[in-house]
Amino acid sequence: MKPLLDRLEQNEKDLLLANSKETQVKRGEVIFEEGSEASYLYFILKGTVRVHKQMKQNKEVTIFLRKNNDSFGEIGIFSGEIYSCSAVALTDASLLYISKNDMETLMAQNGRLALGITKWLAESLEASKAKLRDYLVFGSEGAVASIFIRLSHMYGKETPRGVEITEPIVVQDIAKYVGITRETASRVISKWKDQGLIDNEAKKFFINDIEYFRTLLMCDQCGVQNCTL
Repeated sequence: MKPLLDRLEQNEKDLLLANSKETQVKRGEVIFEEGSEASYLYFILKGTVRVHKQMKQNKEVTIFLRKNNDSFGEIGIFSGEIYSCSAVALTDASLLYISKNDMETLMAQNGRLALGITKWLAESLEASKAKLRDYLVFGSEGAVASIFIRLSHMYGKETPRGVEITEPIVVQDIAKYVGITRETASRVISKWKDQGLIDNEAKKFFINDIEYFRTLLMCDQCGVQNCTL
């Protein structure tokens, strides 16, 4: 999904920047917690932020990973008084933040800006629905398959042996993305390795048969283009 700031005209970005404040966060720092007052919309100048929701004790699911030029905090700012998810920095990050009232004023005064944000919100909602479908309809195996599909879109590189996921990833990360136990994720991945569908070296994964995963998830019937985490 195209980052929010990359969708806007330069004058619209300048308008947002002029009404925002900058802050720096360290890797692992919590930016806001689920249930806290929704006061700000955030823009990422540099870094990666994980937006996640607590499902039960010691079990959480990743809603989004947001990167450079994207935004987060919209689940709260535009839908209620509190944040329904938590946000944590996965890397050191440079952020901008704008108050809820200032954001509403800018959108009321600038129709093109409001339209750009509305389109981004609509695509974000569709992406969330697609994730929910993958996680609930296709079970644990489908949930893990959806992660590999999304990683291939974000970090995939075609090689003679298949699609290489260029970013390091561990089983625990995959489990957190979909809200299952590490043991369940490991069991699914081991099964696919035995079948020759995937392979890995250290923290690098190779998808040997990407069509298997697309067929499993019925990707040809999904309206979301180039789905990502």
